[in-house]
Amino acid sequence: MRRRFEVGANVDKEGHACCDVKKWVQPEIFGSKASATATLSSTATTAREFSLRLSSPVWRASGDLEVSRKKREETASGYSSICTQGLFRLGGGLNQLGSWRLDADWSLRDLDPKGAPQHYPSMQLQQEQLRSMKTSLKYTTSRYAEVFSGLLNAKVAMEVAGPPGNVSFLRGEATVKAGVPFNALGRLWQGHLSMGCGLLLPAARSCLQDRFHLGGASGTSSLKGFKERGAEPRELCAQRTLELKESDRHQDAQGGEAMASLFTAVSTPCHFLRLEGAQLLGFLGFGVLQRSLHSRGEIVRVSAGCGITLPLGPGSLELTFAQPLRSGAADVLQRWQLGLRLHIED
Repeated sequence: MRRRFEVGANVDKEGHACCDVKKWVQPEIFGSKASATATLSSTATTAREFSLRLSSPVWRASGDLEVSRKKREETASGYSSICTQGLFRLGGGLNQLGSWRLDADWSLRDLDPKGAPQHYPSMQLQQEQLRSMKTSLKYTTSRYAEVFSGLLNAKVAMEVAGPPGNVSFLRGEATVKAGVPFNALGRLWQGHLSMGCGLLLPAARSCLQDRFHLGGASGTSSLKGFKERGAEPRELCAQRTLELKESDRHQDAQGGEAMASLFTAVSTPCHFLRLEGAQLLGFLGFGVLQRSLHSRGEIVRVSAGCGITLPLGPGSLELTFAQPLRSGAADVLQRWQLGLRLHIED
């Protein structure tokens, strides 16, 4: 039997520091290679998560059974969410050029529309489904290819939810990432491209937890220069007190059923820091999110900026300054951001 205990640090989507405590136990059950992993994580805000995972090879694939409980204060959306989840996952490789994964998900989800500090929740948020049970199947495939001496990764995910849960929908996501090296002005550069889109087709009204969101420093739905969930449709909240200024009034983020984003960047080694792997970064980002398929009028948000990236494990830590070039009147901006980006090879 082999045991290992670890404590790690990370950065969440809002740019806050978080701490992971992990304990691995790998007993040889019936001579197999089955293993167990317990994880407890906490952020500097109020997000908490505990999960227990059992893993074992299954024929030519790998199988995971995970039970988790997550609680998070969605300050931008004016609510807190609690999710108790059971997840069975099968995954394997595809001719050494990609991978596949099949997830069977059972989730009991609670929504508490508590409102932002000194505010009542918006009327739209109060009309959301407060408790929902999701049972779904999700298939994800990822492929790799060499392009112009670089690497391209395409990933597609399809999820269908229905009975015995009380939410029914079809949800699709696709992302394409590419990294290409090139020489210009006597320097070595790296070009980066990331595109993502998502579509949610609910049988009835969609649940808030299933919708797409836009904004933040990292993740597939990120848009630098905007706070986490800061670049999407919002609803005005009523004040609990009259002492607040009109400019300080909170608006709840509602998410959307259709999303598209594009991120382009170039980077080059940063020699003056004298740190191996440090890069100077310049970028341009676009993003749009529609409240529903029947609504129109959402603008395309645009931001541009620069920053410094530092190597951190399998990815890089990014300190960036972004200037929104096009934004909505109710958008929440955040020009200085700290984010984490995984390398495409991983």
